[in-house]
Amino acid sequence: MRVLTAIDLLGVQRFIFSSNRLRDVVTGSYLVDWSTSCNGALDSLAPERDILLAGGGNALLEFDSMENAQEFTARYTRRLHDEVPGLEIVVAHKAFQIGGLARALQEIQIDLARRKTARLPSAPLLGLSVTAACGEAGLPAVGFDEAEKTVPLSKSVLQRRKRRDEANRHWSAYLEGLERFAFPTELDDLGRTLGDTSLIGVVHADGNGVGAKIKEWLIQKSEQQVDDDTVRREYREWSQAIDQLGQDALCALVERICQSSEERNGAQNKRKSRWVTGTPSRLEIELKPSEGGWMLPLRPIVLGGDDLTFVCDGRIALDLAETVLSAFEGVELPHLGEISACAGVAVVRVHTPFAKAYRLAEGLCASAKKMRKKERLSGCALDWHIGMPRPGQGVERIRDRQYRIDECRLTCRPLLLGSTKEDSGTWRWLSKTLLGDTDEGLRGKAWCGRRSKAKALAELVREGPEGVGRAMTAWRAVNKRLSLPQGIAEDGFFAKSRTPLLDAVELLDLHLVLEPSARDRGKQEEKP
Repeated sequence: MRVLTAIDLLGVQRFIFSSNRLRDVVTGSYLVDWSTSCNGALDSLAPERDILLAGGGNALLEFDSMENAQEFTARYTRRLHDEVPGLEIVVAHKAFQIGGLARALQEIQIDLARRKTARLPSAPLLGLSVTAACGEAGLPAVGFDEAEKTVPLSKSVLQRRKRRDEANRHWSAYLEGLERFAFPTELDDLGRTLGDTSLIGVVHADGNGVGAKIKEWLIQKSEQQVDDDTVRREYREWSQAIDQLGQDALCALVERICQSSEERNGAQNKRKSRWVTGTPSRLEIELKPSEGGWMLPLRPIVLGGDDLTFVCDGRIALDLAETVLSAFEGVELPHLGEISACAGVAVVRVHTPFAKAYRLAEGLCASAKKMRKKERLSGCALDWHIGMPRPGQGVERIRDRQYRIDECRLTCRPLLLGSTKEDSGTWRWLSKTLLGDTDEGLRGKAWCGRRSKAKALAELVREGPEGVGRAMTAWRAVNKRLSLPQGIAEDGFFAKSRTPLLDAVELLDLHLVLEPSARDRGKQEEKP
């Protein structure tokens, strides 16, 4: 008999965001990836041929006997205890007969879920005789950082600081061929503009229904009694394809920012500066200099299969979220079929606690998934929110209170991504048509000289379709060019029940559309 061993990391978000320092969060994310990586904690403990899945906080291995599986587990958990303190895991073993791999893969997931709910909660005695608290996580301190001798730190944070360079090298692999650029290690280096309100965007993207597709695949292989070698081969093929999809999405982000940047002569001593440009030009972002190069206004935090989280300058957060979703559009995974994704974007003040901002972005992503499922829609979708809700006040409650007048909804969020900018009621239509620089767009020639009227739409929508319709009629009597783009009625509403105008006005001075990358231009040319 052979044995399957499944590993699942618990409390990953709690572990990653236990500190509010960007460099500690990034290193914590790297340690999670390292814990279930063939080149990390699994290296030298198990032959690569025995590993079916490794990454994204999960691992699945196959052994010749239960004794070998238990011996591996003992050495593996000891290694995590020593090198990644504070990270909890659950391990399950499942013996199976030759030819029963597909069924064993189904059953071990059930065993793993049962172990999660039945386990005793961890309550380590961390603070006996300790009087100093960690300056970052609040846990009992055990030492000091070599660079910051005055700040006491816990064992978990100290381990992160020791492996900071290793984590930076891991992420720098996504800048191959772009040696003049670097990912920032501090939030202040994300491209903030002096004198402006400093906002960052926390973006969380996740694939739609991937778990259900995997479950269907397992049921199919089990019912068809497919041989174990075929199951192993296909399992590795689709798991590697999912990992590659996440990596391609991150590379698309980097490519888009780098191709939208340009060097200029600075005002002082003709110093060179580099800017990220787009539409409108007044929202351009000046990049911070680094050693021999420039800091990107982007910092990836979590990358695990179809799960991607990053932080960026708040002005490009929605544009980069669209870039990620575009990377998922129309992708066919081997043996699983076509995949799509949803994204949540939390635009918050720069020093908002990371854990809270991430939970908001995760909740917005779930909101987009819920809308897509409820209305039985296909394709990618996204949702966003500007500002941090007060404790106990979720996004749904805010929208019910501030974005609803009688039966009219004053927001269209969440939105489907849409196929083109002519696809009304979608994100691409809102971003490139309603907020576009054409004559009818709010950034176009007809509206740009009448910004007060564009801003007034935010209050007029509260009077309903009639209020917007009366105002548009009066304005058009003076200037016939002043109109709303095709796809929306002259009263600014869809079917007199919901309007995108308030969404657009809130983004008018915040949302920067970058120049399309070579990859995006290629996709646009392929579309009929």
